[in-house]
Amino acid sequence: MTNTDRSSAPPASPGPDRSAPARAVVMAIQDAFAKADYARMAALYDDEIDWLFHGPVSIFPEIGHRHGKVAVFRAFEALNTLYRFDRYVMDQLVAEADWAAGIADVTMTQRASGRTIQCRIASFHRVRDGRLIHYRGFNDSFDAVEQVLGRIITP
Repeated sequence: MTNTDRSSAPPASPGPDRSAPARAVVMAIQDAFAKADYARMAALYDDEIDWLFHGPVSIFPEIGHRHGKVAVFRAFEALNTLYRFDRYVMDQLVAEADWAAGIADVTMTQRASGRTIQCRIASFHRVRDGRLIHYRGFNDSFDAVEQVLGRIITP
């Protein structure tokens, strides 16, 4: 007779809720990001995530198009090397089923200069099986560039 009692086995690590709609997944990602819990964030990203943050890559080389969880988290690592995220709050979030759109208020510090960068980010998310599969992010990149460079850009 084999013992099928698993009560002494360690509990499995909790994974993403595969039935979670977009709102729940996006809010869980935001919470994990705010706590710098990248392991929890990674569990909420699909291995084949299609991720694009629009902006000038000549100033922000860590943004742009990334495909796959590894590439996205390398971009996050680069961002965290250059900036310290002080605040990332989702002010508005509209979601239905597997789609969500949000506007976040972001404050970060540029590590090299100590400059505070403040911006609002619009983001669009698609979720499947409790994981983020598609992301598009936008901000006023002209304003962000001026803040990063520390000067007004005149034509």
